[in-house]
Parts: sequence; C-alpha cells; structure tokens
Amino acid sequence: MKIVFDLGGTVFGLIDMSLRPGIKETIENLRDNGNIVHFWTYGRKEDYAALLRDTGIIGDVYPKDRPLPFKPDVCVDDEPQMWMPARVVRVAPHVAEDLPGGYITVEEIL
Repeated sequence: MKIVFDLGGTVFGLIDMSLRPGIKETIENLRDNGNIVHFWTYGRKEDYAALLRDTGIIGDVYPKDRPLPFKPDVCVDDEPQMWMPARVVRVAPHVAEDLPGGYITVEEIL
C-alpha cells in the first residue's frame, strides 16, 4: 500500500515540532511489511524534510496544494479534507511534547 502522512500535527507537534510518540516505529513497521510511506504538508517542504532527516525518518515530502505524483491508498491526517485522494485515517492532533496526540498504530492505518 502507498500511505501518505501529514506532517504538521500528525508526525510533528504543531507548536514545538516534537516527534509524535511512537510514530517512527509505526512508520518503520509499515515499511517492514512492504508498504510505501510518503509525507505531505502545507508547510515548507524543505523544513519538514530536514526535520525528518534529523529524526532519522527517510521519506519524500510533497506539498498538499499540488497533485501527488502517485495515487495513495491511505491518507493519515489530523485535519482530513474532503478532497483527499484515498481512504482517510483521522488521528488526534499532536500539539506538543506535553500535549501528545497519542500513538498511531499500524492496525488502524491498514
């Protein structure tokens, strides 16, 4: 499956850019099981690409305001939109390290 994660509020905290608890392991588990994981954002993709690299997460970052170059199967987002091109998994927003959005499990995505 091709899975696209929102970055601000889903992978990283909206206020402090902290990494959501357990998200790195969830992404690794998805990839270990043959899934392809990408990321998208309304923010500056270069900034988020650097944050991903700094946390040891590898992946391409795409802007949300342009069509993706692939058809995703699942979109994981804290603020899903009607236009999203796949099945949507809505998650609680991750605001900051002391206001975590909770874990996102492989089971709820698949």
